[in-house]
Amino acid sequence: MQHVDSNRSVAHVKVYDVVLYCGQQGIHEAEARKLVRLIGPFADRLAIQMNLTKRPVRFR
Repeated sequence: MQHVDSNRSVAHVKVYDVVLYCGQQGIHEAEARKLVRLIGPFADRLAIQMNLTKRPVRFR
């Protein structure tokens, strides 16, 4: 029998749909297709941001 710690069984990383995330962030469709091929249809925000070639401009 395996003991499961209830505190550690909760997911701490939010997973996004790559195509929807790119659409919300204003990332070009070609870049979104490249990301889907590279990391798959679902990924966390950090994986998406680190694999972008052109990062969107942030205005303050």
